[in-house]
Amino acid sequence: MPSLDGGQMTALRGLRLSRLYATLSAVNQAIVRTADRDSLFRDVCRAAVDLGEFLLAWVGFIDPETELVDVMASCGETGYLDGIRISARQDPEGLGPTGIAVREGTYYICNDFLGSEITRPWHERARAHGIRSSASIVLRLGGETVGALTLYSGEKDFFDAEHVSLLREMGADLSFGLDLLRDRELRQKAERALCDEAIAHEKTAQALRDKEQALIDQSRQAAMGAMIDNIAHQWRQPLNSLGITIQKLLLYHDHGDFDQSQLRQSVGNSMDLIRHMSQTIDDFRDFFRPNKERTEFDARESIAKTLSLLAATFEAQHIEVALEAGESAELLGYPNEFAQALINIIINAKDELLARKVIEPRIEISLRNEGAKAVILVADNAGGIPEEIMGRIFDPYFTTKGAQGGTGLGLSMSRTIIEKNMGGRLSVRNGPRGAEFRIEI
Repeated sequence: MPSLDGGQMTALRGLRLSRLYATLSAVNQAIVRTADRDSLFRDVCRAAVDLGEFLLAWVGFIDPETELVDVMASCGETGYLDGIRISARQDPEGLGPTGIAVREGTYYICNDFLGSEITRPWHERARAHGIRSSASIVLRLGGETVGALTLYSGEKDFFDAEHVSLLREMGADLSFGLDLLRDRELRQKAERALCDEAIAHEKTAQALRDKEQALIDQSRQAAMGAMIDNIAHQWRQPLNSLGITIQKLLLYHDHGDFDQSQLRQSVGNSMDLIRHMSQTIDDFRDFFRPNKERTEFDARESIAKTLSLLAATFEAQHIEVALEAGESAELLGYPNEFAQALINIIINAKDELLARKVIEPRIEISLRNEGAKAVILVADNAGGIPEEIMGRIFDPYFTTKGAQGGTGLGLSMSRTIIEKNMGGRLSVRNGPRGAEFRIEI
């Protein structure tokens, strides 16, 4: 390079600083806009070559296992890096500028690359690519040395004190950028984990809801047999009455007593019986139709209607059912599910009364308000629940009736309906004469 006078040297030095300032500015812009580490390194190397007019710029990261400095990004005379081995250890491949910088956690300036003893292993390839000086600046992540940015110039004695100051600032900015990217990645990872956890939780909750609904449906199907028995009991008397009415028509006719008024009366009686039977079908059909939305309903009316569905069965089995519901209570929930829960409890009491052959079997149901809550009590005189199973009677599939006697779902589903679907509480204790179930809503 031809010798320059003082003014020319000052101008050249100012130009070099101006280019380095432009590079530093581009690096800071890249830190702000770049979303990932690899893109940041590529942008930094490109800025160093395009704006700083360095022959070559590359970013190397230390491989924790091999302790070699791997090339992460590069720009310019990249052929220099083909097959190159640079180590962070104290060995011949780690004694060059980059190796010293990363090993000592600082920077290293080599202003006579071809004349320095420490760069001897790379003299031949440096000469081939026109490299005369270099600067390596350490990069840190979380305060720990992870690699270096190395810049090469085609001029000997290129880097002076001001260059070094700007390069150290660039290294600090890049390290800050790496910390930002890591924190952003960790935050995004945490957010994804929270999102995945929320999705998994919702899936688990939905699966639990589906399972509970399946159990409710299964319980409803299990109760259908009992309901069919009730329909049979409800229909038996009107069917008998309807048969008698029809037979009377023939009897009147055979005795010559058949007239218009008798026909009209017989038809009227028959239609009353048919309407009663039709209403029975509607009542039972409504019970098996699930509610889609929570609605307000009168607890007293719901209990009375539920007992009407079971009345014929209790009459046939000589079980007295007493209802004390002087107060009305508005509930918010699913009327048919509430009725199903109540039926499960009442049928459980009926089964115990029959199994124990209780003389004068009786079920007492009461409704009262306690503050803002409605309380329904269902008590029997079957002698109570043995203490050893008291804590298990609400468990799914737990039954004392044997394989042919029940599914063990009724009381479990009653608790699910009352507590999870209607936000209430279902409990049981032994009263003076038998079990006492308490519903609070």
